[in-house]
Amino acid sequence: MENEDQLTTLRLLLCPNETITPDSPEYRPLVQTWASQKQMNPRLLVRPTSIESLSKAIAYLYSSSLDFAIYGHGFMSASARDVLVNTSSFDDFHLDRHSELVTIGAGQTWAEVYRKLQEAAPDYGIVGARTPCVGVAGTIISGGFSWLSSEYGCISDPANMLDMKVVKYDGSIVWASREPELLWALRGGGGGFGVVVQVVLRVFLYPQNIWAGPILIPREQLHQVAEGIASLVSKPVDPKITMFLYVVKKRLLESIGTDSDMLVIHAFDAHGEAHGRASFRWALDIAGVVDQTRVTTLAGVADLQNKVHIAKGSMKQFWAPLLLRELSKETIIKAIQWSEDIQHLDESLADCTYLIFEILSSRDPAGSMSSCAWPRPPGGKHILLLGTGCPSGDGPDKEKLARDLAIEAASKILGADAEVHYLPNGFEDFHDPKKIWGPHFEKLRVLRRRYDPHGRFKAAVDV
Repeated sequence: MENEDQLTTLRLLLCPNETITPDSPEYRPLVQTWASQKQMNPRLLVRPTSIESLSKAIAYLYSSSLDFAIYGHGFMSASARDVLVNTSSFDDFHLDRHSELVTIGAGQTWAEVYRKLQEAAPDYGIVGARTPCVGVAGTIISGGFSWLSSEYGCISDPANMLDMKVVKYDGSIVWASREPELLWALRGGGGGFGVVVQVVLRVFLYPQNIWAGPILIPREQLHQVAEGIASLVSKPVDPKITMFLYVVKKRLLESIGTDSDMLVIHAFDAHGEAHGRASFRWALDIAGVVDQTRVTTLAGVADLQNKVHIAKGSMKQFWAPLLLRELSKETIIKAIQWSEDIQHLDESLADCTYLIFEILSSRDPAGSMSSCAWPRPPGGKHILLLGTGCPSGDGPDKEKLARDLAIEAASKILGADAEVHYLPNGFEDFHDPKKIWGPHFEKLRVLRRRYDPHGRFKAAVDV
């Protein structure tokens, strides 16, 4: 009964249109977690329309006994038993061309940011997420990788993210730059330091004739593809060139008439088509290639992944994203074979498994490695995104199998004795935060106690 009274009090603190109940048609899309097993079906959704309302809500929730969480659009989207706070109403956008800074509402997705920047300044670029359906705040507090990261670093790096406005646990509001340790913690510290409502990011003139898109190659050419990629990355590569590598199964490619699984190289070259075709000639010349590349803008590149959100909430999902310093032919082949072994083990698990090489997708931050809360290992250049899962309706045995596959994936692919570096943006409870945040872990714990003294926020680093 106490919780019911507290929910009633919370609703009275807010405007009627700022609370949404499970029987509302608005409710489901605003609470949907990426991994279905994390969905707790909160009894009330709170969507404040002003920072004053958010401040009142957070101060009350923090002092109550209600279980609450701050919603995120991406892979780590949280849920709660009682109240979920959704900040999607914070969708403002203000560009200052003189300072080349943009102040944006932290509750919107990167798709919205790319669209607004293209409308306001079509010749400008921003270090924003590659997956357009994920949210601004969650991306930054977990590091954040971009199509431009090999050139400019993580989204959270000081050169890219200058400030954040935060509602603290007691409802007070502060620009994090006034509390430098808070700003430091928000740069990849895994969350739990308050609720971010605005972010100040740097923008800059950037080419908008980007050559990008899928190059589809028959699966039987894996060794040639792996050799081509390994050869490319063994030498210095222009930072305006990057790519993905993944597999698409033949049943998803019937429209182009393929009768086999296809490897997909998702190419990106900001120098334009001629340069891109020369840079990726090794791939375009492989037998059986289907070339679906085109010239587009930075927003158009992000839009090439605009259907990723369809998978949200459709499966139980477990993540094991890795940062790699080097990428060999053998690692590429072993990773693809690992995913195919899951196909032989259980087809439904294979259908819920992600394997994406995000090649040439990172660099060391400008300046000191200690400038960000996440001390990524020096020399990290490539990401291997591994995600295992099973259909939402499957029982605990299949769920445990998917979870175990994620836990074992790194050692299966890289070897039992390999040095493993997990990314914060796919943090799971089976990852060791002490290893992810390494020398910064204890400082983050101290700051968590300062900004979350009762351990009420949900975060990767415990209080």
